[in-house]
Amino acid sequence: MISNGNLRASLKDIVIVEIGDQMGDYAALLLAGLGAEVIKLEPQTGSPSRSVGPFASAARDPEESIFFWRYNLNKKSVILNFENPAASGVLKRLLAKADILLLAGEFPTVQHRLEQCGQIAEDNPGLIRCAITPFGLDGPYCELKSTDLTQMALGGIMAVCGYDPDKDGKYDTPPIAPAMWHSYHIGGEYAAIAMMAALNFRDLSGEGQLIDVSVQVLIASCTEIAIPTYIYSGETVLRQTARHAMPAVTQMRLCTTADNAYMLASLSPFEREERAFVELADQVGIEHVLRTAEYAELVKQDRRAALTYRNDLIEQVVASQPALELFERAQALGLAWSPIRRPEENLEDRHFAARGTFAEIHHPELGRHLRYPGTVATDGQAPHLDYNRRAPRLGEHTDSVLKWAGFSRDEIASLKQQGLI
Repeated sequence: MISNGNLRASLKDIVIVEIGDQMGDYAALLLAGLGAEVIKLEPQTGSPSRSVGPFASAARDPEESIFFWRYNLNKKSVILNFENPAASGVLKRLLAKADILLLAGEFPTVQHRLEQCGQIAEDNPGLIRCAITPFGLDGPYCELKSTDLTQMALGGIMAVCGYDPDKDGKYDTPPIAPAMWHSYHIGGEYAAIAMMAALNFRDLSGEGQLIDVSVQVLIASCTEIAIPTYIYSGETVLRQTARHAMPAVTQMRLCTTADNAYMLASLSPFEREERAFVELADQVGIEHVLRTAEYAELVKQDRRAALTYRNDLIEQVVASQPALELFERAQALGLAWSPIRRPEENLEDRHFAARGTFAEIHHPELGRHLRYPGTVATDGQAPHLDYNRRAPRLGEHTDSVLKWAGFSRDEIASLKQQGLI
């Protein structure tokens, strides 16, 4: 029960056992931010995520993977040798106290883990099992290989991202990919929502269930209007520079400011925005004829020519001002214009600072704090997602977690002698 309206501890009694690669990292991270206890079971060589760069130093130490640091905040690490037949006994005792088993990776590995945990699930009927795989647990593609990039290519997202066609409507540039790990973010978000829905269902029924998450299906569902446009009208959308793909090429929105930054600047077809733009042009001292009877007549007789004049004027206005000053002027007038920032520029933004968007997390091994993306939502007082502990070092919590699961000191020593942990 949440008494103060903040969600950061809403899953504080939930235990998640996470096994797998980077496809599952983000889903578990989201639930960890809501207070869930996430126990990451890793082989003795470490999770595959630890080998993903970049790294904090040239040594490329798996303990210094910036990727792993970012996606494994608040989690605990336990080493378990899955290849040892006795691993099933350890896993059984851990899952007996768990609410969710999250498995992520290629189909054969995940399917093997599900079979390995089959009896365990029967013994714990309230256990929720969530499998995140590239193509799902069935179907003709289930065993195909994939990467984040091939997911975006095959799913259709990449085809609608890129630059404008030339004046003849042909493309002389290839499609481009969105940000790195885009497909795994989408898969992680859907998986997190599904797991929370399964927890609600379990509260009502007492039953756990199997959640089969296909990253590919989710990518194909996130192509904006591309699929519905084709289904309903038979048209294919065109990728366009810094704007949404549409069946026809739309107005260019990208302009260059006086300090050589890019600005997204356009007007919606509303009189209010037309008036605001006229005032903005006056403020920055750009001469125009937008208020004249001649321009009004041009709009009636040749709307395309009128829009061309206005769009040229937008470029002049943008080119006359530094990005930040123009951003503030335009927003004050109610225009949804924005400079295109580099990601790191957001670190110093006063709005993000006021909302607690970035979490300061101490790294004792570095002797300093690092800032991480924290949350997009608050209750007005504190962020809804709470990240307060750095990503774990490999096996850092093995002993403490096994003690929590009921293993005695002698049993833990024996597991170490057997090479299980």
